[in-house]
Amino acid sequence: MKGSNISPVPALATKFLKLAGIIVILFTIINSVLLLYPLNLGDIDWRLSFTTQIIERGILPILGIALMFCGYGFEEIIGIAPPEAKVSWNSLKFWIYLLSLFLGIMFLLLIPLHISTAVAESNQNVQKLNEEAVIAQKQLEERLGERQSSLASLLKNNQILEEYISQEQLNEEQLAELEKFKNNPAALKVRTEEIREELTKQLEQKKQKAQQSTQITAVKSSVRIGLTSLLLASCYLTIGWSGFTGKPRKVRQ
Repeated sequence: MKGSNISPVPALATKFLKLAGIIVILFTIINSVLLLYPLNLGDIDWRLSFTTQIIERGILPILGIALMFCGYGFEEIIGIAPPEAKVSWNSLKFWIYLLSLFLGIMFLLLIPLHISTAVAESNQNVQKLNEEAVIAQKQLEERLGERQSSLASLLKNNQILEEYISQEQLNEEQLAELEKFKNNPAALKVRTEEIREELTKQLEQKKQKAQQSTQITAVKSSVRIGLTSLLLASCYLTIGWSGFTGKPRKVRQ
């Protein structure tokens, strides 16, 4: 039998727990819906940001559901829970179980969506890095060509060469190099090729490092968010499935 002398404090506590749970769930739903605006499904960055934020906030409805069922549990303990033979569509529990099933399916579907988006963003970044590397290589070729032409012209005129040396205040190594180029014009071309190979190698290493970084970021994001979404999906599906398939609570006599 229900307790005949129930303190109002525990009864209010059960109501407050359920109310807090409902507020947490509604708060999460409202904020999740707001993430959709402005809707831009064609943008990879938008999709990645959306799936990441939705999954990272996925724990909040679980906390809300936990608060609500703590309230139901306390009602059972203090003996004020209404008798329920089964979960019916007009009860709050029914909609919580239904919401749990929906969220479980949603988080399962978000796993491939997030992974494919992360991979697409990585490929997009790699392509961008390749394009930037091509531009950098072209600029390097132009600078080296201009430098080689400028030095070749400079070495042909002794007066201009002496003025250049006095203005630039070159060290002994640079002076020796200029003398070498003057005596052997082919050495200038060889040195330019050496510089080209060295700088090209540096550009390639920089590009590969950036590409590896963006690929590692995509893998980490896929693993972290994917596993998180899988855990959330399993939790929500367990709640919803157990709610609809669990044994009905016996009516107290």
